[in-house]
Amino acid sequence: MDQAPHAKIPAAPDNFDPEGFFQDHAWHQRWQIFAGVFTPGVNPIEDICNHMELPQGLSGKRVLDIGAWNGCLSYECERRGAHEVVALGPENPEHTGFYKIGKAIGSKRTYYVPGSIYDLDPDKLGYFDVVVCAGVLYHLRYPLLGLDNVRRVCTGEAYFETFALDNEVIVPGPNGVRKIPLRNFDPALLDIPLWQFFRRDELQNDESNWFGPNVTAVKHALQSAGFTVEQARLNGPRAFFKTRDAPGMPGVLAIGSGEGVYYEVLVRHLLKELKADSAARGHSRLVA
Repeated sequence: MDQAPHAKIPAAPDNFDPEGFFQDHAWHQRWQIFAGVFTPGVNPIEDICNHMELPQGLSGKRVLDIGAWNGCLSYECERRGAHEVVALGPENPEHTGFYKIGKAIGSKRTYYVPGSIYDLDPDKLGYFDVVVCAGVLYHLRYPLLGLDNVRRVCTGEAYFETFALDNEVIVPGPNGVRKIPLRNFDPALLDIPLWQFFRRDELQNDESNWFGPNVTAVKHALQSAGFTVEQARLNGPRAFFKTRDAPGMPGVLAIGSGEGVYYEVLVRHLLKELKADSAARGHSRLVA
């Protein structure tokens, strides 16, 4: 995918001081806030968008960015023409620099909503033409519940980016962890849906990481939640998925699962109503 046209990236104001602007915040995302000026994070927003195949043109789309953090991906969606962007996250946007970036670039169509992937209630947030969920899945203790919630509010495309263990199985040992490609154990394991559980900080010395799925596991989980997987690709230890809301009931309810058979008891209090497809759902433009 071609990169965003350079003309869309504004020049920095004459009095802009990058050193002063970027201090006092933890920057996880690298984004070209102004022409030639990047936020000092390590996760490149342009590359992530390219690998996910996020469209250059989002004109007229209502977009949800789950796990917005610094807000760079949210503002990139606005830059690509989104009608409205809802940035969702549990962090204080004053502390992450989210509001600072929005003010600097003159954002008019991106709004921060405190919450998480577990809070995706269409009665509160409405529905979205596009959902973006980057760098979130492996942080979730309940990843399948998270994906089920995404399907509740998505009526179009959903794009995901996550750590994947295809190229890096984490093997703890007395001298630290080793990273071994999954195929080194057995190439057949790449086709078996696997989730590696991290008890503490085995992945990246970060205690907020819970699971490392392989690409096959994520594909199966997305399909079970009610998405059609149109593209899945691997780049080092990261995996990228382009999906679409699938017609019919989500797979988890279309089979004889406990969640489907005993829906009223097991999951209604978590997921409320799960409508069959986008035709049965509306498009709300308002954030409650």
